[in-house]
Amino acid sequence: MAKLVAVCRDEADFAFERRQIPLNIEDTLTMVMEIPETVISTRQVNEYELQTFNKRFQCLSVDDRAVATMVRQKDVLSFLSHSVPCVGCRRSVERLYNQLVESGQPALEPLIITNSGVLTIDDPFLKDPKLVYALFYVHGSRLSEMVESIPKCRRNRRCPLHSLETHKSRPSGSWIDVWDLLSQECRDEVVLIDSDALLDTLENYLRKHRFCTECKSKVLRAYSILAGDLDGPSEKALYDGLKSCPQERHIHVLCDTDYIAHLIGRAEPELAGGRRERHAKTLDIAQEEVLTCLGIHLWERLHRLWQKLRAEEQTWQMLFYLGVDALRKSFEVAVEEKQGISRLEQVVEEISEAERAKELRKEQKRLKKKAKRKEKCKCDSQLTISTNIELKVEESTESTKDEEEEEEEEEVVCVNSSSVEETEEMNGHGDSCEEDEDDGDSGGSPCSCEDLSNCERRKWKRLGYRNGDCGYVAELQ
Repeated sequence: MAKLVAVCRDEADFAFERRQIPLNIEDTLTMVMEIPETVISTRQVNEYELQTFNKRFQCLSVDDRAVATMVRQKDVLSFLSHSVPCVGCRRSVERLYNQLVESGQPALEPLIITNSGVLTIDDPFLKDPKLVYALFYVHGSRLSEMVESIPKCRRNRRCPLHSLETHKSRPSGSWIDVWDLLSQECRDEVVLIDSDALLDTLENYLRKHRFCTECKSKVLRAYSILAGDLDGPSEKALYDGLKSCPQERHIHVLCDTDYIAHLIGRAEPELAGGRRERHAKTLDIAQEEVLTCLGIHLWERLHRLWQKLRAEEQTWQMLFYLGVDALRKSFEVAVEEKQGISRLEQVVEEISEAERAKELRKEQKRLKKKAKRKEKCKCDSQLTISTNIELKVEESTESTKDEEEEEEEEEVVCVNSSSVEETEEMNGHGDSCEEDEDDGDSGGSPCSCEDLSNCERRKWKRLGYRNGDCGYVAELQ
């Protein structure tokens, strides 16, 4: 946790040490905030990762390392706009960056911001690769974790320190947290109350609780007695621990934790939100009302200081981690250009290899399915061929049977024709011979055996003989 270690009267003359920056609390009050040292050690470093980083670190020359660890202001702010969602945080980081450019304060060591706005690393630190590795990958790579851990408003994405809702809430116990972070000089300055500022708080208090005119005048008289403007009777026990300086217009409050707690304890009902009508019939009651307003004023001052301290510490952390991330990325880009292959290309290559393996598995599955389909088609074709062969065999067998039947019929017809010829020869041989002689005398050529058989076959067809079960029987017309 950051601490307030001193009061800065003049920033130009104040000698700021390492990790110290001015913090404006009020228009007339500036304190010095000191960020605790971050011990960058190599105890938690992985040896294998360190060796890998060392190889990459050694591939760059000394000049290349110096150039690789230099980032311009516009690049840092561009990276800021993409990394931090809160508008208030971005503006605060930009303000602190410009402030360090103008002042040249070593507030971010081992990071350095030059007068030209370039962010770089201290030379002695840059010579040790172990420290650079610890800064880049162990202690400094926390920007995303820090941004994610900060709660944000759903409506405008602001963090609690830059949201109006946080300023409206008034937890009374937060003052002790910041009180413990103040040095003695800062505590003395906090309890030094401006008389006019206390009067403004008193008037708001009177207006809020609707004091009548008589009670209001008594409360204002009690305030004048406290500020030293009037001399009058007062209870010493009520204003004990308070001292006024009328010439300088301020009031000294006893710088004691118990006394401060007593004053703020008086104001707790008011801080809790009470709004009832109040009265101050006597001067003693009026003095108590003044003490209540003093407690309110002290609490508001400490609460405002606590908010400023927390917001500035968060701004410093964001700027530091943002600078480390920007330097790390610049260094990695330089190493990748030197080696010729980037980590992104390696990742893409790994992804491509995985995709190729996936496609190969798909292709193998597709080929297996195709082979199965081919085997199935082959079996179906063989079955079809065998079926066709069987059908052809059956057809050939049937055709053979038909041919045999036809041959048998022809043989039967031939036998019948021969028997008929013999019968005709026996019955009318002379007539036929005479006809043959007449035909021969007419000059025609004798008939051959084949023509004779054909004529006889046609003759039997005209006569209407058919093959019966008991020989050849003439078919009745």
